[in-house]
Amino acid sequence: MGGLMPIDTSLPSRGGGTGRPWAESALVLGAHLELARGKRKQNEVVEATNKRVSASYYSRLERGEVRIDKPHVVAIVLEALGVAPGEYYDHLLDLAVAASKEGWASRFRSGHREVVTDSILRLASLEESATEAYFLDREAFPGQLQTKAYARLAARFTLPASLRDAGMQNVVVGLRGERGHRLAERLAAKQTMARFFIDEGLLYRDFGHPEVQADQLQLMLDLIDNRVLPIGIRVMNRRFPQAVAFSTLARLGFRHSLTDQVPDVIYNETGRQASFHRSSLPGSEEAADLDYVDLDDVIDDVITLAPNRRESRLIIENALLETKFRLR
Repeated sequence: MGGLMPIDTSLPSRGGGTGRPWAESALVLGAHLELARGKRKQNEVVEATNKRVSASYYSRLERGEVRIDKPHVVAIVLEALGVAPGEYYDHLLDLAVAASKEGWASRFRSGHREVVTDSILRLASLEESATEAYFLDREAFPGQLQTKAYARLAARFTLPASLRDAGMQNVVVGLRGERGHRLAERLAAKQTMARFFIDEGLLYRDFGHPEVQADQLQLMLDLIDNRVLPIGIRVMNRRFPQAVAFSTLARLGFRHSLTDQVPDVIYNETGRQASFHRSSLPGSEEAADLDYVDLDDVIDDVITLAPNRRESRLIIENALLETKFRLR
């Protein structure tokens, strides 16, 4: 990450959906659709569209989890919701158009849907515009921070056998590498602040290849020592107050623009299952997603309990020394 060329530090326009990655646009649009629905049930809205929109599709629209391949459908939904033509109506349609554009990760998907899932496409797109990100990892070092050798090794040991046998390791490694490259660009341009919390057990899980582990640990130390990039590495070495199962937790925040205030999103991955949960729309009286509230508490507790930068560095340095000792 340290050898990047200088790049443009200006943020893309956030107005009206222009310049937004599809997942952020879908997120904001979904929050507004839910707000416009009010106390009505989703099936009431579907009925009001004369069933031109299915219940499952409308539900996914509200949750912001679908790339909108047919933006005109949103006009049908807005009519059913009673949103009158005007500036607000036009803004929501602009968001629908922005939410229809394919993200960069889609090129990894051709023929590989079983490994490049809808959840991964959405997470990669949300990362493109998040201005604040917290990642908690228990299964492997964060994908965005993996060396190439570690990425290949981790994929071999963490991918299900069916995907390994189908030759999906290279797809996973390529996708993680691209996520890392894009994060590095955003960090270098000061467009995002990222904090990574790594389970202490991972510092000693070398998959039988201590030489690869040593390089990965050294990279962690290099990132901790880098005072230029807005990045932090911390170790999770204490028991969690809440019993929440996860492989990866990520909380993504978005700088509020004059046009929109964007909800925060939490991504929860446990094994092969993944889910997204969003906060309430800032400034609204919308009830918060209870799963979001619970997971948000977990993340806040981890941030509070994790050793500070200096202590985390010492823990990682000791793990590196022990790993190097095994190489003798």
